[in-house]
Amino acid sequence: MTPPDGQETAAQGLASVDFPLVGIGASAGGLEALQSLLPGLPPAPGFSIVVIMHLAPGQASELGRVLQAHCSMPVLQLDQPRIALQPDHIYVITPGALLKVEGQFLLQSEASAGGGMGAIDYFFHSLAQAQRELATGILLSGAGRDGCGGLAALREQGGSAIVQAPQDAVFAALPQAAIDAGLADFVLPAGEMAARLCQVYGAAGAVHEAQSLQDVLALLHERTGHDFRQYKRPAILRRLEKRQGELGLASHGAYYTRLQQDAGEAAMLLKELLIGVTGFFRDREAFARLREAVLPALLAGRGGGAIRVWVAACSTGQEAYSLAILLSDLVGGVPNPPSIQVFASDIDEQALQVARAGLYPESIREEVPAASLERHFVHAGKQYRVRQSLRDLVTFASHDLLRDPPFTGLDLVTCRNFLIYLDRPLQHQVLKRLHFALAPHGYLFLGSAESADLAPGLFARADRQCRLYQALPAAASALAAAPAHWPPAAGGSGLSPMDDMRERLAEAELGWADMQSSNDQLSQRNAELTARLAHADKAHDDLFDLVASAELASVFVDPELRVRQFTPRAAGIFNLIARDVGRHLLDITNRLDYPKLAADVAQIFATLQPLEREVKASGGRHYIVRVRPYRNGEDAILGAVLTFFDFSERRLADELARAQASDQRFLLHLGDCLRPLTDPAQVLALGCGMLGRRLAVPQLSYAAIHAGRYDLQAGYAAGMAPLQGGGEVAGLGGEVLARWGAGEVLARTGAADAAAPGLAGMATLAGAPGAALSALCRSGQRWQGFFLACQPGAREWSAPEVALFEQAAARIGAAFERSRTQAALQASTSRMRGLLRGLARAYWETDGSGVLDDTLLAAVQPGDRAAIEQHWRSALRGGDEIEVEVSLHDADGACRPASLLVTPLRDAQGEILRWAGCIIDGAEQAPLPSGSI
Repeated sequence: MTPPDGQETAAQGLASVDFPLVGIGASAGGLEALQSLLPGLPPAPGFSIVVIMHLAPGQASELGRVLQAHCSMPVLQLDQPRIALQPDHIYVITPGALLKVEGQFLLQSEASAGGGMGAIDYFFHSLAQAQRELATGILLSGAGRDGCGGLAALREQGGSAIVQAPQDAVFAALPQAAIDAGLADFVLPAGEMAARLCQVYGAAGAVHEAQSLQDVLALLHERTGHDFRQYKRPAILRRLEKRQGELGLASHGAYYTRLQQDAGEAAMLLKELLIGVTGFFRDREAFARLREAVLPALLAGRGGGAIRVWVAACSTGQEAYSLAILLSDLVGGVPNPPSIQVFASDIDEQALQVARAGLYPESIREEVPAASLERHFVHAGKQYRVRQSLRDLVTFASHDLLRDPPFTGLDLVTCRNFLIYLDRPLQHQVLKRLHFALAPHGYLFLGSAESADLAPGLFARADRQCRLYQALPAAASALAAAPAHWPPAAGGSGLSPMDDMRERLAEAELGWADMQSSNDQLSQRNAELTARLAHADKAHDDLFDLVASAELASVFVDPELRVRQFTPRAAGIFNLIARDVGRHLLDITNRLDYPKLAADVAQIFATLQPLEREVKASGGRHYIVRVRPYRNGEDAILGAVLTFFDFSERRLADELARAQASDQRFLLHLGDCLRPLTDPAQVLALGCGMLGRRLAVPQLSYAAIHAGRYDLQAGYAAGMAPLQGGGEVAGLGGEVLARWGAGEVLARTGAADAAAPGLAGMATLAGAPGAALSALCRSGQRWQGFFLACQPGAREWSAPEVALFEQAAARIGAAFERSRTQAALQASTSRMRGLLRGLARAYWETDGSGVLDDTLLAAVQPGDRAAIEQHWRSALRGGDEIEVEVSLHDADGACRPASLLVTPLRDAQGEILRWAGCIIDGAEQAPLPSGSI
């Protein structure tokens, strides 16, 4: 995408028109914002506005008419390709068109002319080139990013950028994108923007504010040594007002008072004024011309020596490194190549620190060609670090271009996008300094909106479009006073003695300035190298201290596996002492089961890929070892680093968690298997068998407790006789009973000094002393029985095994008691039924549906059956038992009193399985037992 062509007037430091231009870009939701902004403008604010909105192409626009209703300035809807700019007017773009500023005109063209650039970006780029510091860009509500690139161009050329506050916008995406990119000088609601524009460009209070501004800059010069009084006013105002806004100060006078009272504020303002805009290979086309036309000319016929370059106002160093990359690539294949010296200077010490560090974000991938990125940078985390070979080509120095003597004897000077911030007299002064710094026929590289034509006679254009100039010879006497008219000297030089003395003095001054500049360069280079060495030593010490303080066990070895360095923690794995540095690592005893150590190190040298594996060590320890190559600043492999992470506790925790999960699955399966069983013997046989096999014990049984005695039931046995016998519970010992009462599971290891000697008697039930586990089953305060697992010999029971035994025993015991209760109830129910059949006049049972038929009521006279059936249905509806008094007839017709009893027969879960009914004569009534089965 190519921005609109720059204007010659802009390149010469002139605006296209002599009044400010404000460009407003918006899309969705922009109309509402404009309706809030425009009413605050007076009829003649001293500037004009151009509105760029994303409008549907091919349709007539009513936007101009709509906006006219909200402002007192005349609004023109553009309907022709060219219109002359006038002050105090508002111009509205035609739908589907592109608009740019050219000279004193607005030119419209088809959308295809932008080469893919959005309408807002297209206009803002032309506005920046045409009006520079007399330009302001405003971004209002909208989606996407159209306008962000244009704001960057405006700020680069000295213009201002205002963005609508996202919370004030109907669609916040576009304003937020500009804010996130750091492109907003002011973030305001749309309704406050008119007042800001009038404050910047209006006349109200201008005289007082102008004096206050000069007072601020004078005090800043006094306290920091940096003079901004000849910088362009809009650029200074933009930065100053941003600082005032951060402090909540409304005027320059109020800020001047703050600056007087706060000794630290001068440094904060200086930092704000020094914010630079830079990047790698910024303006690709210009760098391409530099590489193709200028750099080969510098190299031609040189034959050794040095190519000397000065990057003035280098900011954070990207441009200096860009030039070093081009020069390094240029001389790479040349026999007897010249050395490269790139001097880069700035007055911003913080920016220079960034430049010297040579660390840049991953986003530089969008700026640096892939081949150059691979050759000259190292990817370090989320950053790219300049390789040392490139870093050595560049010397960064603190230098004030407006105050300090310039470097001299230079082949190329770049000073890009700095002159645009200076007033014309100061631009001329800087251009003279840059000419003085260049060797004869040296080159000057300026920004796209800058020109050396302000210093006539010093430079010739080498490339008009890309702002490349070549120094013209200038007489030394031009730097001295004009010569007086004296007769020719005796030596025939044609100069008077005074002229000759003045020329010699000028040459001496030039030589002295050159020597002083060279001395400054050497001193700075020496100081930088000393600082870099000290920084490297400190970084090395800090890094090793960091590794050691992190308690990492690390061993550094060379490619022959000789120890180069190790951390204190590593001495606990390898028996390392200080004298072992230089020894082969495998000659030193260690605690690892790691036969592949040498092979792993050899593999990472062969593949340059790190590897990781788990290894065991003595004492039950487990380590994760990571083996990776380590490199120097040039990315050369110096050896390998082995780092050991002790994860024994984590491994143990993982194993415990897996065991617990497995145990839980077993318990769920156990419950599912026991649930359908109703025979108590089957419950014990299955439950004891599953638990015994799970715990790998040969004997496991249940002992029921009744009337103070316990009796072992048939249980599980594998390869041994089942446990059997019984006895008095009190005979198990006071310790056993006390610990059971406290809810403990008793575990005996079988060793002579076992912690639970009270279990010894229980263990002998197995036929021989040994290890045992025992857990009590209880219902409230009643002891129902206990489970006993036995194993001959000694066994250490793990905590998960004890927990599993306790939980499984509780489940088996509960299932056993449930099945035994059900069996007893079923027996009782059978007895009840027999009793009722003998006593009752009639007894019957149905299934769960309760359907009656005549055969069930055969003992009831037909005339009485309707009443019986009515009460029966009433019981079915209520789902509960009933007892009602009825009168029934005998076979001889006599009427006798009787009781009708209806009861549901339920299972253990309370579900109705059957219904039972009986009729008992009044003289034979008896209480009905419980109806559960």
